[in-house]
Amino acid sequence: MKTHYDISLLFCVTGRGLTEEEKKARKKADRERKRQEARDAAEKKKRFALTPEKKRKLRLLIMKMATENLKNAAEERLAACRHYIEERVKALPNTLNSLNEAHLVSLVKEFYKQLAETEEARYDLEMKIRKQDYDINELTIKVNDIKGKFIKPTLKKVSKTTQKLQKLHKPKEEEIDFRAHLKQSTNKFAIKEEHKDDDKVNFREQIQLKSTKGEHHHEEE
Repeated sequence: MKTHYDISLLFCVTGRGLTEEEKKARKKADRERKRQEARDAAEKKKRFALTPEKKRKLRLLIMKMATENLKNAAEERLAACRHYIEERVKALPNTLNSLNEAHLVSLVKEFYKQLAETEEARYDLEMKIRKQDYDINELTIKVNDIKGKFIKPTLKKVSKTTQKLQKLHKPKEEEIDFRAHLKQSTNKFAIKEEHKDDDKVNFREQIQLKSTKGEHHHEEE
């Protein structure tokens, strides 16, 4: 079977065009070459890809290294604090109980002076830090004014599912009854009509009474 290289070499040597069979063989060789390149790339990617097991091991290794770094940093800070205290604070003599009163008073005054100097240095450092914070804030404001930008607040990401659940758990608002605040009106005309009907009934009863009285009077005569 002729390869792509053999076909190209044949074309260069003979100087003639390719036949149909040679063209098909060339296309087939190109397809095989591309497939082989794709297989090689996939194999290389698979070899260097992180499987779930590799990811788990890498995560454990990173956590272990971070824990060791934090532990070492804490030990270094503690050692630095001890070294600073040993340099600044004078150690008490072992024969403290055997010292006389004058020596003890002198020792207390020395410690008091050292404490006052330390407090003064601490106050100076605090004021220096406050001034630096103020200067940083002022410079930040000036930079934002020059750029025409403002500090954007950090927005909290809320999922759509959480919003839907909040709407479901939210209590329903009470329905407002607008008719309750309206002034109630009475139908005066209906009351007047009832009174008129009562008057008519009473008038008829009076006529009947008068007629009965007249009949009784004629019978007696």
